[in-house]
Amino acid sequence: MTAPAISLADAADRTTGAPGTELVSPRGMLWRALGSRRRDLVAASVFYSTHQLGEAMVPVIIGATISDAVQHGNWAAIGGWLAVLAGDFAFLSLSYRFGARASMRAKQHAGHVVRIWLSDRVVQPAGGIRNTPGDLLSRATSDAGRVGAFAGILATVIAAAVVLVVSTLLLLRFSPLLGSIIVAGTVVLLIVQNRVSGLLRRRSAVEQHEQARSTALAEDLIRGLRVLKGIGAERTAANEYRRVSQGAMRAALRATSSAATISAVGSLLSGIYLTVIAGVGGWLALSGHLGLGQLVSALGLAHFVIGPMRVVSGASPAYARALASAGRIHEVLVAEPAVSPAAPGQGAQARPDVGSGLAFEAVRVLDTGPALDAALPANAMSGLVCADPVAAAAVPALLAREYDPSAGRLLLGGPDIGWHDIATLPLETLRTAVLVCPHDTVLLPGSIADNLHVLTGDEGAVAAAAHAAFADQVIDAVPDGANTSVGDRGETLSGGQRQRIALARVLAAGSPVLVLHDPTTAVDAATEDRIAERVRTLRTGRTTLVVTTNPVWLSRCDQVIYLDANGCRTGTHAELSTRVPAYRETVAR
Repeated sequence: MTAPAISLADAADRTTGAPGTELVSPRGMLWRALGSRRRDLVAASVFYSTHQLGEAMVPVIIGATISDAVQHGNWAAIGGWLAVLAGDFAFLSLSYRFGARASMRAKQHAGHVVRIWLSDRVVQPAGGIRNTPGDLLSRATSDAGRVGAFAGILATVIAAAVVLVVSTLLLLRFSPLLGSIIVAGTVVLLIVQNRVSGLLRRRSAVEQHEQARSTALAEDLIRGLRVLKGIGAERTAANEYRRVSQGAMRAALRATSSAATISAVGSLLSGIYLTVIAGVGGWLALSGHLGLGQLVSALGLAHFVIGPMRVVSGASPAYARALASAGRIHEVLVAEPAVSPAAPGQGAQARPDVGSGLAFEAVRVLDTGPALDAALPANAMSGLVCADPVAAAAVPALLAREYDPSAGRLLLGGPDIGWHDIATLPLETLRTAVLVCPHDTVLLPGSIADNLHVLTGDEGAVAAAAHAAFADQVIDAVPDGANTSVGDRGETLSGGQRQRIALARVLAAGSPVLVLHDPTTAVDAATEDRIAERVRTLRTGRTTLVVTTNPVWLSRCDQVIYLDANGCRTGTHAELSTRVPAYRETVAR
């Protein structure tokens, strides 16, 4: 199993201007995402601006028409102005159509770029390991969507700012006093909106956090529903979900309340502004400073710019929400990895021959408890029995470099070629040498054949692996054979069928070192016994570590390591069963 030549981040760098490994602030990340599709964003801003300008010209054209009608009564002139008005409507309609298309492209692409950055970080060693799957899903959907949505909002805000400037200039031409009122009203509105948007930004971050908690808990409950029913904990689980979801609802209501407050303030100021404009315009007309046509144009413009003013004022809460979401994504992008980096310059060197021996050198599996200190014979099958199930789950995670041990070293190699600390090996080398299959491994979307071939294109290896894991029986039992869809996380298959497909998938890769954690817990005893024997035969000449308490697998191992509170002991399954009562009790549970 080799690493891809170009990572997702590299691809993003080449196509979108993504920051790659550069660490930026949430604000910088937000603007980098928006700038990833500058052409569409600029096009949307231009077309929206011309659309808004076309609408702004409607009252001006109507005012000119009325002036000609009152002063001259010339039907030809009136007809000409009406033709201009029709052309203006056609122009603004087309502008909006093309602007909306460019805006949607910018919106979708900005959200997509953020998801690419987040996905690339998550698939790196220990990327997002501190976040639950539900939390990461929330960040990749809701938060990334808000960042992308702001791209569309930004285009409308730019257009609104442009039309405000043009409308102000037109009103200044009719009346300096009316133009000054618009400038003053806009400035006051922006200042007030900016002052109250900080509260919304904080509440929006809390809202997204609580929603992520609710999503993560819901996923955990669904995945463990069978277990919850088995122990009669449905009511307790439901009460906990009710408590968390109500917290998310309250956070959403507080954020919505803040957004509504900002909107209400904007509407109040806009209403005051329009009242002042209407009063001043009427006074100017009565005093003879404005003609009838100019009054119509001025009041029409004054009423029209309320829309752009609301758009500008609405940018503040939208920006606050987008920035809060960008901050949540930024947390994952810049999180300190739980693993240490490879040795300097090692990534550029040729792959060293690390052999197929595996050794634990005083490895502290958990922060507390005894150290694991043992060597696995190369090209043989070994078993690891941990009295603490948490420690058993931690060993495959350590070998997959989801995190590094707090003490000790994990070594690959052998006495003849030397040993290599896996923390110093290039990631490509480690992935080629060691393949880890955790107990809770899931199937990928697609067919059974897609899953069996995901790590190799060797048809012979796939066939041999399917036979060893009894996955060929699964293929014979399902309706469409190897072309049967496994559904989401393998939901169309039974637990035992999923385990056999997952086991065949890793066996087909033929990795020099294979680590299995309880690979057949959902398989019946007779089939499990035959699978263990076939796997041992298939893996002859390669190193296999089985982390389990199952005697069926342990009896096939050349060496078994037992780790409990008293330390680490080694021997065969039969030897340990005879001389270590604690081992005998652990495997008999």
